[in-house]
Amino acid sequence: MKRLTFLVPDLQHTETVVEGLREMGISDEMMHVVAQDHDMLQKAHIHEATEMETSELENDFDWGIVAGGVLGLTLGFISYGSQILGFEFGAFSILVMTVIGSLAGGWIGKAIGETTPNSDLAKYQHAIEAGQILMMVDVPVELLPEIHKFVRAQCPKALIESSHLFHDHPLAA
Repeated sequence: MKRLTFLVPDLQHTETVVEGLREMGISDEMMHVVAQDHDMLQKAHIHEATEMETSELENDFDWGIVAGGVLGLTLGFISYGSQILGFEFGAFSILVMTVIGSLAGGWIGKAIGETTPNSDLAKYQHAIEAGQILMMVDVPVELLPEIHKFVRAQCPKALIESSHLFHDHPLAA
């Protein structure tokens, strides 16, 4: 699965590209659109990008789980064998502290990621503020050449970037 990212000059071109992609078998869940005017996209029935695409939520959540798990594991090993208030920390406490650390780290990472804009989209922010519309389309590799040609025909000046997705389904993150 690849993600094509490109700018479209206006709503009319966006609607044309979206309709063409639908005809090619690309579902709305695979198209993520970012525009300055959110109401305009809703009125045109165009799938707007979610927080997963516009923020660092997924990345920060993953790193939070890892960091919290490592911290919990470290604290579990440090406390192993010690006794506090009559409770002796044994092998099971290492597992419990690791799980609690992972959960806490994931929660903190999610909170941070929700407020952090996606660094990959920062270069498009000026164009979006100027009224252009950013499209991110998740495309199966076998349809890539056909869809690339279609987008190029609709938006000849568009710079189409391609990046690899690490999951094949938009909800698998």
